[in-house]
Amino acid sequence: MDMLRLAQILAERLGIEIPPVAMAFVSERADIAPLYRDPPSFCSLWRMAEIRPFYATAEQHLGCGIGGVVSGFMSEEGREEELARLLTDMCDAEVGTTEEISETARFQGGGAGVVYAPLWKMPLEPDLALLWATLPQMGVIQEIIGKFMWRDNPQGAVFTRPACAVLPIAHQNQKPALSLGCIGMRLYTGIPSRLFLLAIPPSHLPNLERGLAGMDDIGERLRRYAGRMARS
Repeated sequence: MDMLRLAQILAERLGIEIPPVAMAFVSERADIAPLYRDPPSFCSLWRMAEIRPFYATAEQHLGCGIGGVVSGFMSEEGREEELARLLTDMCDAEVGTTEEISETARFQGGGAGVVYAPLWKMPLEPDLALLWATLPQMGVIQEIIGKFMWRDNPQGAVFTRPACAVLPIAHQNQKPALSLGCIGMRLYTGIPSRLFLLAIPPSHLPNLERGLAGMDDIGERLRRYAGRMARS
């Protein structure tokens, strides 16, 4: 499909402010410009991908222990308590537990690294597309591609901590997954609190493009969702 057209439609018709990005796990080093500085976290790589395509090694996903586990490039074995404390610090909520760490979704691991890029410049078939949107914008997207899910909940749901866990959830279930975003993600990415993270498997992107292109009342739909939020 035409990823450039989709990116343009998201910006021009839906008002998405931050360029969507894509990622693809690779089994061997990709012939793409490498990332020459080590990022502080898994989620910070998503923001770097707004600028240009690059290849990040497995080791470059380990700046944040939680992100290292979720990306599949780090084992939590022997580090459960350390990671539970990190989860507590990142999310500023109830104390994280070793059980929560063991149950946190993660990619299956293996491979050499990940290729990241702006969605419209992705040189490989992506595993996921990532975008940031307001809740009214999410409402319009959900009308087109269906409910967002958490784990195997068929009714759809959203998830807060850790934000990066929605990526393997979306990938494993091949359904869009939404995160409200943990504090760690906000600090590492600089994304404001009014924007939320949506991970979309590529099979849903053609429907999203067609749906947005065919809607002639997007502005009214956005206002309606915003009004419902204001009344709630």
